[in-house]
Amino acid sequence: MKFLALRRKINFNLFSLTDVNKLFPQENSQLVKTQLHRFAKRKLITQVKRGWYCFDPAKIDELILANILYQPSYISLETALNYYGLIPDITQGITSITLTTTKKITNNFGVFYYTKINQPLFYGFTKIKSAQSKRFFNLAFKEKALLDYFYIRKIKKVTDLRINLNLVDSQIYKKMAKNFPLWVQKVSLNE
Repeated sequence: MKFLALRRKINFNLFSLTDVNKLFPQENSQLVKTQLHRFAKRKLITQVKRGWYCFDPAKIDELILANILYQPSYISLETALNYYGLIPDITQGITSITLTTTKKITNNFGVFYYTKINQPLFYGFTKIKSAQSKRFFNLAFKEKALLDYFYIRKIKKVTDLRINLNLVDSQIYKKMAKNFPLWVQKVSLNE
């Protein structure tokens, strides 16, 4: 496999070893892996994580990368609230929810925070197509991001918070809140 052939067949920035193997089925998979390693050494591509590469590190979509770095996960908390315009503050890193261990990953692409949540609360997200690529990322619905935020950050009152609650559907919020502990369900959006 030649670099120009790889560049012609992959027309998006972030790609996986699996993507390359699918596009070059006639090539030996071990040989493809070796060739990608060589391309990375020559700085033609950048290794993002084991099995994941990009052509231009400056064009990495952090939201997609957050889902790739630690799985299973979905974008939530402050990052999702900012994405929807519920809070004006831009977070220092990408905040996500996961079923595995709470973790912070710092790399050349940014800071990624993952907070563990129990299985019954791991729901309420959808796949969003990135504006920068053909890939998708998991993003909490705004009501679920708000509930995750209250639950993880132990917030019991919304007074004095800079949250635009006019953008929240109270019916969806109440429906999703039923799975959370009672103290979270009692957080009123009408204070």
